[in-house]
Amino acid sequence: MNTYRKCQGRTLVSLREGALVGKLDDFQFDLEGRNIYGYRVKASGVFAKAGGVKATLIERVGRDVAFVDREDSVEWGQGSRNAAEGRAWASQYKGTRVMSRGGKMMGQVHDIVFDDQALQVLAIFLDEERWIGLEEGEVATGPAAVIVGKPEAVQALPKDLAPEDAWTRFKSSLSYKKNEGEEEE
Repeated sequence: MNTYRKCQGRTLVSLREGALVGKLDDFQFDLEGRNIYGYRVKASGVFAKAGGVKATLIERVGRDVAFVDREDSVEWGQGSRNAAEGRAWASQYKGTRVMSRGGKMMGQVHDIVFDDQALQVLAIFLDEERWIGLEEGEVATGPAAVIVGKPEAVQALPKDLAPEDAWTRFKSSLSYKKNEGEEEE
C-alpha cells in the first residue's frame, strides 16, 4: 500500500540503464473507475523539466525508490497538470470536500491510498485520522466532492496507519530519551 504523500518525491530509477531518471511528483486517476493512468515526473535540479510516464510502464513503487524499465519511458515536456475529463491529479484532489448524500460535511481528502501493482486507488484518508475504503461501492468520487452513501463508511484510521506529524515524533523522542536516561541510573 502506498499513499500519495509518501510517494511524492520518491526517486525514479531505470532498471535497464541503472540511471536516476527523476522523482515522482504526482499521479492522475480516473474518478469513476479509480484506475491510475500515469505519473508526473520531475527531473533533478532547481529549474527541472517535467515529464510523464504511463502507469503501466512503472515496474514498482517501492519503499525508497520507484522503478521504470527504460529511461526513455518518460516523455519529457508532457508534464502539465491539465486533467482530462473524468480524471483528477492526486495533488489537486487533496482538500476535496467529503460529504454525505444528505449534504452534511464529513471532512476533506488528506491523502490518497493506492496500489501501484493493480494501478488502482483503494482508499482516501481524511483529516482527523479517518479513512474511507473505496472498494465497497458506497462512495462516489467526483471532481468537486466525495459523496459517501453510508456515514459508517468513514472509519477511524488504525494506529499503525496513522500519519505521524512532527509534534508526535518530537514527543516520542523526548519520552524515548527520558526512558533511556532512567535505565542508566
